[in-house]
Amino acid sequence: MTNININKQIQILINQFNTKNYSHVILKAIELIKTNTYNIILYNLLGSSYQNLGNFLEAKNIFKEGLKIDPNNVSLLNNLAMSYKNLLEYKTSEDLYNRILEKNKNYINAYVNLGNLKRDLNQFNEAILLYEKALQISNKNPIVYYSLALANQGLGKFDEAINLAKKVLDIDPNFTRADYLISQSMKYNKDNEHYVGLVNKVKSLDLVDDQKIDLYFSLAKAEEDIGNIKIASEYLIKGNNIKKNLDNYKILDEITLLEDIKKQFKKVNLKSSNLNYDKMIFILGMPRSGTSLVEQIITSHSEVFGAGELPILSKIIKDNFIKDGKFYTDNFNNIINDVSKIDSLKKNYENYIKYFDVKEKFITDKAPLNFRWIGFIKMIFPNSKIIHCTRDPKNNCLSMFKNFFEGGLNFTYDQHDLVEYFKHYVSLMDFWKTLFGEAIYEIRYENLINNNHEEIKNLIQFCDLNWEENCLSFYQNKSPIKTMSAAQARKPIYNSSVNSFDKYKNYLDILEKKL
Repeated sequence: MTNININKQIQILINQFNTKNYSHVILKAIELIKTNTYNIILYNLLGSSYQNLGNFLEAKNIFKEGLKIDPNNVSLLNNLAMSYKNLLEYKTSEDLYNRILEKNKNYINAYVNLGNLKRDLNQFNEAILLYEKALQISNKNPIVYYSLALANQGLGKFDEAINLAKKVLDIDPNFTRADYLISQSMKYNKDNEHYVGLVNKVKSLDLVDDQKIDLYFSLAKAEEDIGNIKIASEYLIKGNNIKKNLDNYKILDEITLLEDIKKQFKKVNLKSSNLNYDKMIFILGMPRSGTSLVEQIITSHSEVFGAGELPILSKIIKDNFIKDGKFYTDNFNNIINDVSKIDSLKKNYENYIKYFDVKEKFITDKAPLNFRWIGFIKMIFPNSKIIHCTRDPKNNCLSMFKNFFEGGLNFTYDQHDLVEYFKHYVSLMDFWKTLFGEAIYEIRYENLINNNHEEIKNLIQFCDLNWEENCLSFYQNKSPIKTMSAAQARKPIYNSSVNSFDKYKNYLDILEKKL
């Protein structure tokens, strides 16, 4: 194939990649590599496509193949480092980023990606220093400003986050994720400059679906703040519909997985042991059920480190018990009765925790969807604390429907899916409670709001912690928050969200009728 021809083919693949047609890019890149073995761009496109589809192991292997041809290619090294980060191998990833920066001190992507790694590990100050180094190289890169905005939002510096997000939009008005960040960090009125800008921007004819999603969710938040609930509902439905269709999501596989887990744990008998000390506190439940608030309360205690939403437990479960999206019964039966294998799973989790350099006695893991894995938690950490956050179903589902989540949670973008998933969640939690009873502490969001002093004291007591007054002033907690609840969890208890569905009930009729 001539250079002109291969260049044309690569440009077509780049266009396909930019439109997120990753499966096509993979098929075509594999074919082209056979006759263009030394073309590094093909390895980058192929590996990046695997990465975007969540196949990080295959992505890692492809980038390594490319590096055999060109060991000093910083783009390949950067993508390989990202693969290791996505595989939760942070030390290897960090070493690669540092290796890149030794080769090229002006490679902005390495600063940003290493900063993102530090942010994942709650090392926000280090992350900010890396972003600021990137800014010294170029102050016209919107991704750097956006990364800084996210870091400041996580630290509760909302005014600074808004200002940085506005700088993003000054450089690139179509960087609509910055609009969404602003919407989550401020309270709107009808004369608000950003609100007016959102209304004008959404009328643009050249917006792609991802940009429309950002703007519709942003406008829904603004219209609710202003009091235009009917218009807010219309934007929510539009944004959720586009997201649902974009992902081509089918809920059946997730429901089947929940039911299969229940079937398998009906056959085993797990009992807590008093022989081992487990330092983990798992805070779980449906997203937007108060998990961030509960974590802020508990981590206000001097003996508790807040790790946030950790991906490690889900990775362990999926690597060992789930195959092609389905529950892997044979592996479950092999592991459940093998103490050494269970210890290996625990060691895997504990090795990940070491990245956080924790000095405190207890650690929180508040990944909400860990409710799926309670049986596994009791198997791996039999004496850990499990706190189940609950909330009124309609208010809970509305809060999920109102938010655009980074990665996963695809069941939240359709009212029918939300109802179906919520009902199966309740069924699974009822099942776990029959197995483990009082080992699962249940705290209801509405009770926490209406009777916070007593509820907080009971919560701290369940965690076997001595009482500290700091826990009542949780909103002063400086622990980073990396979720949609960053603004709410930094405020004193307020009750405006307790009956939030009432104003939407005439517009979100499926949630109203079926929950």
